[in-house]
Amino acid sequence: MKTGYSFENGGRRVSFTENGIWRTGSRDSQEESDAADHKSLHTSPFGKYHQSLQALKPFRWDTSQPNAVDNAGFLAFSTFAWMTPMMWAMFRNKLDMSSLTLSPFDSSHTSAERLQKLWDEEVARVGLENASLIRVILRFQRTRLIISVLIGVCAMVSVFVGPAVLVYQILSYIEDPTSSHVGYGIGLCFGLFATEFGKAFFISLLWALNLRTAVRLKGAFSTIGFQKVISLRTHTDISMGEMINVLTNDGHRLFEAALFGSFVLSTPVLLIGCIVYACYILGVTALTGVVTYLIFIPVQLFMAKLINMFRWKAMLITDNRVRTMNEILNSIKLIKMYAWEDSFEKKIAGLRKTEKEEIKRVSYVQSMNTSITSIIPTLATVLTFIVHTSLSYSLSTSDAFTTISIFNSLRFCLGLMPMSAKALAEAAVSIRRLQKILLLQNPDPYLMQKKDKDSAIVMTNATLSWSKVNSQTSSTPDSAGAAASQKETTEIMPTLKNISFTLPKGSLLGICGNVGSGKTSFISSILEQMHLLQGSVRADGTFAYVSQQAWIFHGTVQENILMGESFDQAKYDRTLDACSLRADLKILPYGDQTEIGERGLNLSGGQKQRISLARAVYSNKDIFLLDDPLSAVDAHVGKHIFEECIKKELRGKSIILVTHQLQYLEFCDNIMVLEDGEILETGNHQELVKSNGRYAQLITNYQLEQAKAQKEEEKSTRDTEEMKEVELGDRKDSGISNPAFDMSDEKDDGSPSDQKSAVKTGDQLVTQESSTEGSVSWRIYHRYCLAAGGYILVLLTLLNVILMIGSTAFSNWWLSFWIGKGNGSSNSTTNPGDVSDNQDLYMYQTVYGVMIIVTMLLAALKCYLYTHVTLKAACKFHDTMFKRIISSPMSFFDTTPAGRILNRFAKDQEEVDSVLPLHMDPFLQFCLLVSCTILIISIVFPLMLVAVLCIGALFTLILFVFQRSIRQMKRMENISRSPCISLTTSTLQGLSTIHAYNIRDSHIKLFKTLNDINSNHYLLFHSGTRWLSFWLDFMSTLMTLFVSLFVVLSDNNVIDPALKGLALSYTIQLTGTLQYVVRQSTEVEARFNSVERLLEYIKNCKSEAPRHIKDASVQDDWPKSGSIAFKDYKMRYRENTPIVLNKLNFVIRAGEKLGIVGRTGSGKSSLGVGLFRLVEPAGGTILIDGVDTNNIGLHDLRSKLSIIPQDPVLFSGTVRYNLDPFDNYTDEEIWTALEQTYMKDMISRLDLQLQAPVLENGENFSVGERQLMCMARALLRNSKIILLDEATASIDAETDALIQNTIKDAFSHCTMLTIAHRINTVLNSDRILVMDKGEVAELDPPDVLTHRPGSMFSSLLAAANTVNT
Repeated sequence: MKTGYSFENGGRRVSFTENGIWRTGSRDSQEESDAADHKSLHTSPFGKYHQSLQALKPFRWDTSQPNAVDNAGFLAFSTFAWMTPMMWAMFRNKLDMSSLTLSPFDSSHTSAERLQKLWDEEVARVGLENASLIRVILRFQRTRLIISVLIGVCAMVSVFVGPAVLVYQILSYIEDPTSSHVGYGIGLCFGLFATEFGKAFFISLLWALNLRTAVRLKGAFSTIGFQKVISLRTHTDISMGEMINVLTNDGHRLFEAALFGSFVLSTPVLLIGCIVYACYILGVTALTGVVTYLIFIPVQLFMAKLINMFRWKAMLITDNRVRTMNEILNSIKLIKMYAWEDSFEKKIAGLRKTEKEEIKRVSYVQSMNTSITSIIPTLATVLTFIVHTSLSYSLSTSDAFTTISIFNSLRFCLGLMPMSAKALAEAAVSIRRLQKILLLQNPDPYLMQKKDKDSAIVMTNATLSWSKVNSQTSSTPDSAGAAASQKETTEIMPTLKNISFTLPKGSLLGICGNVGSGKTSFISSILEQMHLLQGSVRADGTFAYVSQQAWIFHGTVQENILMGESFDQAKYDRTLDACSLRADLKILPYGDQTEIGERGLNLSGGQKQRISLARAVYSNKDIFLLDDPLSAVDAHVGKHIFEECIKKELRGKSIILVTHQLQYLEFCDNIMVLEDGEILETGNHQELVKSNGRYAQLITNYQLEQAKAQKEEEKSTRDTEEMKEVELGDRKDSGISNPAFDMSDEKDDGSPSDQKSAVKTGDQLVTQESSTEGSVSWRIYHRYCLAAGGYILVLLTLLNVILMIGSTAFSNWWLSFWIGKGNGSSNSTTNPGDVSDNQDLYMYQTVYGVMIIVTMLLAALKCYLYTHVTLKAACKFHDTMFKRIISSPMSFFDTTPAGRILNRFAKDQEEVDSVLPLHMDPFLQFCLLVSCTILIISIVFPLMLVAVLCIGALFTLILFVFQRSIRQMKRMENISRSPCISLTTSTLQGLSTIHAYNIRDSHIKLFKTLNDINSNHYLLFHSGTRWLSFWLDFMSTLMTLFVSLFVVLSDNNVIDPALKGLALSYTIQLTGTLQYVVRQSTEVEARFNSVERLLEYIKNCKSEAPRHIKDASVQDDWPKSGSIAFKDYKMRYRENTPIVLNKLNFVIRAGEKLGIVGRTGSGKSSLGVGLFRLVEPAGGTILIDGVDTNNIGLHDLRSKLSIIPQDPVLFSGTVRYNLDPFDNYTDEEIWTALEQTYMKDMISRLDLQLQAPVLENGENFSVGERQLMCMARALLRNSKIILLDEATASIDAETDALIQNTIKDAFSHCTMLTIAHRINTVLNSDRILVMDKGEVAELDPPDVLTHRPGSMFSSLLAAANTVNT
């Protein structure tokens, strides 16, 4: 088995092609031929069962099916023998993992289609309100469920007949061996063997059937959920965390339910049989034991209900914790720069604490539940016999031990009932959650596609809002509902009012307006993401869409641009040139084959935006909706894009361009000014300037700003003018209009082939997810014991369990001893007389009764100890891992997909929290039970040891060979889950883009593929464990045969019949118990795999520098002046990556305003990264006020600096929490900050003002408003040094001007570094730093630079101004 086999690597190359993924083409054609077979078969009445009926042939040699399970005959299918070659190949490392595919009959495509059809029929029949998804799911697998209940009944009959009838006959025979022939006795033994084998066979068959049902159900469930979610145009009513959960974890819940569900109907058969027979043997007193059992059934059902209630509470808190975790991972860079780790640690710790309380309750109840299962047979027998003897009825060996056997097989019901009930209850919750998603309605489609030779889009009197007037969100109970209903109150007001406009074909419409005026809503309305309240919207053509915050998925740059279109070299090259991506591809390690992390982690904002734009250009649609695509790029790049891309490449297309860069508006055919969701004025540039309204005012303000800049430049341009004329002339042809960034010397010579061949997989950004080899090492168990509170505590807990099981074994031995003594006077072993006549009866009864009290006390103690120990370990792991991850350096987050880290905190943490303890508890108890059994057999029949050893050797061999394969399957399943989660989160983030480009189908196809891979590994893992179970059961039945033969053939004078009875009643338990123990051990070990995955991060996460250094603390008022000096400073992002800042030597004076400019990738943003020490220097130092920043704690450093980032980041919580997570400031101070950033009015209009909720990612604020809130955040901190990463990119020119003033006033005493993409923002700086290739190219006041001939800065400025004029 190739260990290098990794999904992420497999998943990465899953480009959105039309053919199948991985085994391209072959698998799809296979499915088609199968589909064709299906169609031809459906003609006969049994057509749809054709394939299933084939499986009834005992053996099948020649079949056309490519899949092992479809080829299996009845015997191979029911005993899982079809797995044997695969497991053997796996053991010898000879198996090609990629050849394992899911049977086409089980694929999620087929299943989902059927379930969707049934759901649609149900809705058509009873309407949406009354439709029940549970009913649909029962219909979906009706036949299989009925058959599985029937098989279950057969299995229960075998479980009953063996212990109840045959054991009784065997024991009666040995009480008086002379009464009949030896052959009769031996016949009984083989009869017992047959029923025991029947039990094993039927149970195995039941699993074989249920597993396939489960895979179909899981595939259909997840796929239907995904199809629905991806078809939603907005998802305001339901939170991201909830959706991710439905699409990932809930499918597994349904899987469990399909496995155990049918037992609920078949176990009552066993129950009734046992009760009747026990009364027949013992008489009325047997009812004592039966009543004991029956009392505990409702108790257990009540407990299951309790577990569910607590579970549900815990799940809500877990959802919340995972959601917060997701936010932390998505904005980790900002959290680090603001030194806010403590606040988020507190938040997570708080959530974890409440979660822990809920889990503790669940665990207590669960632990009691398992104990009841193992104690109750003993309790029942003890009570029965005490009552029986007290009434002085006679009690013989055969009666006594048959009763014990019956009560033991009753335990089978008791073990399965609660488990099945729990699985069904959890599945019901999951189904309700999916139904909630299925009931979500898209806004009614209102966009009419009509052929129209003149206009591309026509809107007439359209009034639109983000939520429906009669929205039902108020009824949703959870947090998402609360947020949604809040959103509803603020937004039930129509967002866009009376919009009428026409976009003529081939024209360019520019839209401007202040922050929050409805520009993005306007574009959303065309994409049908809103609710149309009145009016109409008409369009003719297909849409390409560039969102304000670019959506980039995990794949190569090329895959992100092609987005599923076929590759056309000429068109591709034109696109790259138009979006000026050539130079960026040169910087990226593998050109356009470079892998991009999730959400475009390793790209700058400008690069993400341009890739998003390139995607639109390449798609070659009719109508282009560009939502502020020029905000994140530098001025000259913006100009290039506007001229080369929007005006040239897209000539003849209909374009809507939302922009804050007013200089481009005069080149638009039409302009629309929006204000508060209404059209204030429209017309072309000249008309609007003449009419002297709002637009004219905006333009005048803008020109005043420009004029200032212009004057400074005028003086210097004359002398350099002639020289430039020539240069620019030369360059116009090469398409590079900016001399400063002429890269013509390294121009692409049109040979992309060698660039592509350079792609090695070794060095890509995102590392593969590792899957460790071999068994879970002892070190992991050792770490678990330490985390649980040390070895003494663990040993005490173990001792407790040993005593508890030991006490039940002792009471059974005591019974056989007591029966052996008979009436106390008889000396014959064959007929010791009646127990009830013994004069010591009272003593025997007392010891017997006291033992049960002891057992129950031990059980109660175990509940407490066990829960305490396991939870302590789980919490220790969670807290350590969280601390390790949040204090990891940025390079860790750049190379590890968020989905993978999130998987640790969601799935793996849940396994360690609640699933591991659930499996470990019965494992320990039944493991001891098996040990007791073997001990008793060996004491009674020493000769049996030989057989025990032989079977033991075989057993060990099977385990050794096949545990390994099963373990590997579990690991593959774990790893195959991550890509599903990653795809889900990425899809949810890019819903609007996916809709606009109409690429839902390729995403659904990809999801089905990934889901099938995961299902396949899940199925193989379960089939492997069942394979093991069957063969172990088979060995146990052999064991039973040997023991029963010994019992029949050995002389009663040598071995007491009472002891024989004891041995036989214990042996017969082996059949189910042995394989249960082994299966639980596999489960426990598989869960320890999760412990190992948590430990992997705990051990391997290198921490960044300490937050505080004891001796090197800084004064509270440091930095007093705020001067910064770079000395020989060098930096690289990670080991083995190129130097990005090279030997920087310069000083920034205290209080200076420094503008930083340069081409994308020149190292502008890296300066900030270095200043905040997000990356440790490769050499040199940075001094702030003479203090070397390398020598102080990170928290001390970062808390004294402020940043206003390029992408605004808001967290879910309240407005107040977003501005001041530590509660350091008063409300007055916060309002002042909001006033200075012109957000006061907006916030005061919200219902709860500062306490108003902020949704995930700040979804309920526009990007501009988010930016302003980030600005307010920086104002509050009042730092001496501020880094502004072109924070005004998404803000309109007017607010921008106001903010520039605020920045001037509020930050006047600060040292301010502004990383600019638009040159004009830094013209008023004291000095300007021009970066080029990681080095300082120029550093002087702006007027000096503009006068210097041939300076890089003046050429940048010239480029910017040719844009503006």
